[in-house]
Amino acid sequence: MKRAIFTSITALGLTLSSMNTFASNVIRLAHDSQETSPVHKAMLHFEKELEARSNGELEVEIYPARQLGDVRETTELVQQGNLQMTFGASVLLSPYVPEFNVLDVFYLFEDEEQAHKALDSDKIGKPLLTSMESKGFHGLGFMEVGFRSITNNKQPIESIEDLNSLKIRSASNPTQISAWKSVGTAPTPLSWGEIFTSLQQGLINSQESAVYSIYAERFYEAQEYLSLTNHIYTNYVLFMNKEFWDSLPSDQQALINEVSQETIAKQRELAAKQNQEVIKELEAKGMTVNVVPTDVRAQMKEKMNAAVYQELRSKTGEELFDSVITEIEQL
Repeated sequence: MKRAIFTSITALGLTLSSMNTFASNVIRLAHDSQETSPVHKAMLHFEKELEARSNGELEVEIYPARQLGDVRETTELVQQGNLQMTFGASVLLSPYVPEFNVLDVFYLFEDEEQAHKALDSDKIGKPLLTSMESKGFHGLGFMEVGFRSITNNKQPIESIEDLNSLKIRSASNPTQISAWKSVGTAPTPLSWGEIFTSLQQGLINSQESAVYSIYAERFYEAQEYLSLTNHIYTNYVLFMNKEFWDSLPSDQQALINEVSQETIAKQRELAAKQNQEVIKELEAKGMTVNVVPTDVRAQMKEKMNAAVYQELRSKTGEELFDSVITEIEQL
């Protein structure tokens, strides 16, 4: 039924767009996050401010919670010009924008502040957003999901050896699988929607994600331990269809950019607050939370990057990859 609904909605969108894709001043923005999420609340801010400050010349219609599909589907709708705007994690956008592979280096950022500084900079974030142009997108900026950490139902991760007992869920991505094998886990490729059931059934005993996702997906019902490894910083890239963007007058482009930057700042604040609150909620739900020792994280960084570094460099493009890494090291 859900697929049928999605197909009908998509067909409607295709019909409307075939009549005249960009004749309207309506920006249709679809995403896969829930309405309670910080990012959806930020999108409501974007809608309110853009409509008010454009004096009604620009309207925003938001379709949350996978109403028009998941990240892959909404990205392709934007690329085709059948949807004006969306956002998605860079790791999910890298098949369309290979330059984003550099952001999959493990322990690339030390903390959120460094990540924000890098992704907002002219020497790191801007070239990555510019690389979207040739793929049919116009990048507006990077929002925040947060650092990814590991849950399991075996023990807290306090040594590198503790990873050996984990059958961890991995994305169906050879690079990610190689990385998790390098630290002794047994990675099992599964789609996001299969994780909870697989944890309950014992097919896997571990998964890794941002702390908000652990709470929102109720992984605490099947997992006892949350170990804050902070091995990858996950972002949301906010972007539009390039042809639609190019069709707008310069004053509307400037306004969209201005409101987007305000929205990104607001979303980061909401995400940071919610991530802090969620850790307390997970403890209240019975999870044991520990900060993984610095030396263990250093070992993970060395092993995981040894397994994937050159492949990520090749996929990104060596010149851009080296430039981004060098600039981050200087922050």
